[in-house]
Amino acid sequence: MSKRLVNYGQRQMGEQSEEITEQLKSFMENNADAISIVDLEGKTLQVNSAFEDFFGWKNDEIIGKPFPIIPEFLKESVNELHSQVREGEQKKGFETVRQRKDGQLINVSISLFTIRDNKDEPSALAFVYRDITDQKLAEATLKESEERYRSLVEVSPEAIFVHRNGVIEYMNPMGAKMLGMDSVDDIIGMSVFQFVHPDSLETVKKRIKIMRDDYKAVDLLEQKFIRLDGQEFYGETLGLPIIYKDRPAIQVFCRDITERKKTEEILCKSNMLSAVGQMAAGIAHEIRNPLTTVKGFLQLLRESPDKKDYLEMTVSEVEKIEILANEFLSLAEPEAKVWESIQLTDILDSVIMLAEFQAIINDVEIIKEYKKNFAWVLGEPTQLKQVFTNVVNNAIEAMPKGGKLHIQLKYEGESIVISFIDQGSGISEERIKHLGQPFYSTTEKGTGLGLMVSTKIIHEHKGEIQFSSEVGKGTIVDIILPIDKNSQ
Repeated sequence: MSKRLVNYGQRQMGEQSEEITEQLKSFMENNADAISIVDLEGKTLQVNSAFEDFFGWKNDEIIGKPFPIIPEFLKESVNELHSQVREGEQKKGFETVRQRKDGQLINVSISLFTIRDNKDEPSALAFVYRDITDQKLAEATLKESEERYRSLVEVSPEAIFVHRNGVIEYMNPMGAKMLGMDSVDDIIGMSVFQFVHPDSLETVKKRIKIMRDDYKAVDLLEQKFIRLDGQEFYGETLGLPIIYKDRPAIQVFCRDITERKKTEEILCKSNMLSAVGQMAAGIAHEIRNPLTTVKGFLQLLRESPDKKDYLEMTVSEVEKIEILANEFLSLAEPEAKVWESIQLTDILDSVIMLAEFQAIINDVEIIKEYKKNFAWVLGEPTQLKQVFTNVVNNAIEAMPKGGKLHIQLKYEGESIVISFIDQGSGISEERIKHLGQPFYSTTEKGTGLGLMVSTKIIHEHKGEIQFSSEVGKGTIVDIILPIDKNSQ
């Protein structure tokens, strides 16, 4: 069939050499693109097999007939095109639509050129068709996506801009408004560094370098900027490298957080004032009680100078004030500690002896459930004594109607557990969660400083304080400390 088509084409185009005929045949039959040759009147002379597959027309149906793949609405413009090509113009890669046998319109790219006879006169036209349906569909999808993205960017409540080498090439309306510009067009071509505060300039340059050289996005970061009128503001920015107009660029998202920063500052000041107020109230309360006692005993000493007991009580109350002051100092500026190997039972005995008087007044019995020289730990003796004293005093205060306070020691792995078990009113589960926090106390008149300092001391000794309680039955305080293996 191919030979018959070539022979038919030769009769229409004029005699060609056998070599040229074979070249034409090979070119058409081995080409993946659809190819057709028509005479100067528009009748089909020859098509290749790719043309048959592409358009659905068989050779016998189309040879010698007017070109059937031209849609009716394009025939007039095609005639003009043929005239231009016959006059010597070349048409390569122009895009249009053609019609298949089933009537379906398809997008094609066409290259069109003239075939000349031995006298160099136009004898036929050759068409090469390439299916670009998928390409056009992809372009339409991309265009739709770009338009949708642009519409979202244009109405975004956040500033979005694109810059290349520090020069702004795109900015949405919110960006212009944030920088104090009346129009987006006014900012295009300006340097991005013009709007960066000197405090943030080096950081911005480093982030740009990462995006430009390493082609990596940068994380969200707070930075300071300057509006066109010189007003400063805080922005939260996120940047990433992109391809913009076929060239590498940087896209930046920016949110004005100036009001948020102001709110945070006001809140911080409010919290600070609240903390200072609570601390002042706590200090006043803690110091007022021993001062009242000191004042009373001093008045008694004035009347009875020989009463030695009054003097001792006065000194005791002054020492309480000193302890309170030391607690505040230890929170603000801890003293240098001298760590040593400590026998816990010695410290506990000392604490119990000092608490006996208060225990007797409150009808509390302190029961020691440990052996002498039972356990050694590494730490600072005075601080541990302070912790145990605080826990014992709290336990006694929790039993105003009397009761028993059991103090136990036991080993658990490489730690030793000191348990203080009272028969007080107990603490609710909700209140236990807050124990150890500043200014939180289990008593109405307490400030929580003692427990807060105690928690801090135990943590510095690489230990823990644990609380368990049942309302109406009592509380257990477990202090866990690592054993000093060198003293075993």
